[in-house]
Amino acid sequence: MNQNQSSICVVCDENIACIDDYLGKHHNINVIKLAGRQINQNTLDKYRPDALFIRSVSQINSKIFNRLHQLKFVGSATIGTDHVDKDFLQKNNITFGNAKGCSKHSVAQYVITAILTLYPDYLSKKITLGIIGLGNIGSTLAHYAQDLNWQILGYDPFLEKSELNNSDFKDLLNHSDVVSIHTPLTKNTAYPTYQLFNKSTLTHLKNHALLINSARGEIICQNDLIESIVDKKIKTVLDVFPFEPNIDNNLLNSLTIATPHIAGYTLEGKIRGTDIIYQKFCQTFNLPIKQTIESLLPNNPYHWQILKNDLSLLPNYYDIYHDDKKLRNINSQYNFGKQFDLLRKDYPLKREWLFNE
Repeated sequence: MNQNQSSICVVCDENIACIDDYLGKHHNINVIKLAGRQINQNTLDKYRPDALFIRSVSQINSKIFNRLHQLKFVGSATIGTDHVDKDFLQKNNITFGNAKGCSKHSVAQYVITAILTLYPDYLSKKITLGIIGLGNIGSTLAHYAQDLNWQILGYDPFLEKSELNNSDFKDLLNHSDVVSIHTPLTKNTAYPTYQLFNKSTLTHLKNHALLINSARGEIICQNDLIESIVDKKIKTVLDVFPFEPNIDNNLLNSLTIATPHIAGYTLEGKIRGTDIIYQKFCQTFNLPIKQTIESLLPNNPYHWQILKNDLSLLPNYYDIYHDDKKLRNINSQYNFGKQFDLLRKDYPLKREWLFNE
């Protein structure tokens, strides 16, 4: 249906980047901004939106929504989709779009930063990097690892065996110096990832290995992880947590580095996420594209090749300890979850490094 002449109501997560630049150019769109966790049935009843623009903090399923009114489109400015019941939307003839691949370089660079911050000598050392999940992010991380001449063990049971998808799960754990997780959170699939890292699987990690999770918190069983950190002396970097936005204090104190779910938070990644769902939205409502990403990005001085030649620049590119300190400084006596969300809301966006694939 052509919606060009009629008014379109869009309820939007207030933290979606540059949304005014995109939707503000359409005079027939009414934008209502809310905190992501406030987007619920009451929202639909009050505003009766035609579209929702959300992030991963907004759950979309039949338990939360039973009256959809005239809702026609849900766009999530995220790579992951475990917060959205896509079958539920399809049954109700609602178009869904997500920002697949929008922050693949952002997250890959977060992982590289964590590794080289903790082990600067790995820049010139042939280590073994294990990558669990070889989608957009995992395969992009592999490009950086290849550029560093690291050995890569890759595991993704949903893909055909290949030069990259070259290992089974246990062998990867047994032989990797660093293990980085890049899978969606799934339960009822052939290869569920919910608590994939538990007491049984964590025992296969090498002593003193480095484990990094920037995917979904519940892929790891937190009590089993705490035990493994002690028993196997593994270093652990988490950007995501079970029961997020709340974090168990014992878990936090056990971690080598902890950051508030910001691995994908770069200017490029955030705007790209908005751009992708904006284009899907315009397609759904038969609207012209009036904004592109190029005009929103200033010149970028950060180059991967320059960093490779001078690792002392890394804190200028991204100081991961700064984010770790801000998270640990949250006062747990005053609503930790709310403060966690504020760290994400007010996060000063870093820049992606220019990388030639």
